[in-house]
Amino acid sequence: GDEIVVSEVEHHANMVPWQLLAQRTGAVVKYARMDTDAGCIDLAHLLSLLGDNTKLVALPHVSNVLGCELPVPAVVAAARAVGAKVLLDACQSVPHMPVDVQALGVDWIVASGHKMCGPTGIGFLWGRLDMLESMAPYQSGGEMIDEVTLEGSTFAPPPGRFEAGTPAIAQAVGL
Repeated sequence: GDEIVVSEVEHHANMVPWQLLAQRTGAVVKYARMDTDAGCIDLAHLLSLLGDNTKLVALPHVSNVLGCELPVPAVVAAARAVGAKVLLDACQSVPHMPVDVQALGVDWIVASGHKMCGPTGIGFLWGRLDMLESMAPYQSGGEMIDEVTLEGSTFAPPPGRFEAGTPAIAQAVGL
């Protein structure tokens, strides 16, 4: 079956959603172990977990637990070699260092507002346009609609298709 690779050095926010998804879909979550000598993810072990069934690699740019920086280019190259997508949790890196999403080459990057001294309850998902265009909306309402007929509905292009209902305006201004 499908496999999702995360690590033992994750914040639970990048573990629990994948565990729940695996429970719903039958996917398997694999965990790259920690290299206790280096104090970070064991890159060799992580790379050994990747295979034809790997669909997603979801890892921190900088570990919330250890503070170490992941060698993103090496992970992206290995993930691409097996056809996997890469989601980068940048909650710890975005507030403390320049993050060039194009240079990193990942498919998605996520970060939370409160880690950047912004308001709680807001964050961001950056994704490659082709990835966002291939994704269906997960909520409905408001500005995410393109057209509604009695036969069906079409949706706005990204990012609008993911912005259902009234946005968190005050939080967005604060961010």
